[in-house]
Amino acid sequence: MRVLKEDVALALDQLERMDKKKLTLLNVLAGRFGREELSFRKFHTVIQEVEKLLYLNIRSILNKLSVFDAAEFSQFTGTINSGRFTSTFIQKKNALFNEYFTHVKGCLAANEEILLKLDQLLLEISRLGSADYDAALEMPCMQELTALIGQTKLYQ
Repeated sequence: MRVLKEDVALALDQLERMDKKKLTLLNVLAGRFGREELSFRKFHTVIQEVEKLLYLNIRSILNKLSVFDAAEFSQFTGTINSGRFTSTFIQKKNALFNEYFTHVKGCLAANEEILLKLDQLLLEISRLGSADYDAALEMPCMQELTALIGQTKLYQ
């Protein structure tokens, strides 16, 4: 199915990325919360639901691919300018094929949005408990360090 080859490759890539992100998120969460804590379970439940949504989109793509006739599409596009078909028929047939392509691309886009949101969640979780790097320069120990740097000339 050459016409959808890139889309199929992207869907497979999305499955792999979902697995990696899920494992990473669960490891980061386990480091932050105990696996039995309510917070961990809440995050875990949402991650599972989002994973199911991604898989539903993949299943929807597979359903469209199973009914899409690539040979018919190739044959049709090869004879489109032959004059064998009316322009109305060509428009209807093109609309039908475009509906397949639009659905597949829509599912892939939704999956990319899911993966992006998981990346955002991962970033936010990794920030929990981290010191703000801007505030680090204002901490008393850093101010004392700056003062010591300025006073080192006095220790000659």
